[in-house]
Amino acid sequence: MIIEAVPEIMTLKKEVFLDIEKHTRPDALICTNTSGLNIDDIAAVLKDPSRVMGCHFFSPANVMQLLENVRTRSSSEKTLATGMAMGKLLSKKTVMAGNCDGFVGNRMAAPYAAEAKMLWEEGASPEQ
Repeated sequence: MIIEAVPEIMTLKKEVFLDIEKHTRPDALICTNTSGLNIDDIAAVLKDPSRVMGCHFFSPANVMQLLENVRTRSSSEKTLATGMAMGKLLSKKTVMAGNCDGFVGNRMAAPYAAEAKMLWEEGASPEQ
């Protein structure tokens, strides 16, 4: 299992996935640590997208216990089971999420951040 963690730039992630594919066995699992890019789009560059899933480690990964494993349209059951087993091996609290905007954690946090921004723009102080 390889977990890619380059910056959140779709073209860069696709390039890295193609490079990984060239240098690994055809059955090697390739995961991305993206926090929000469409993993189906990343997986589409590979000959076999069934070996791709998201593994979103929250930062800092050595402290935060949550790991979001993200299924794609093509992720095989073996790929998903291996990702869940890896989370357990690392003593993470691992959840399976669908490939949607923000997955689970960021999708839940977005409304709170939007409300805080609106309050700030309306003149509320942090003390309130």
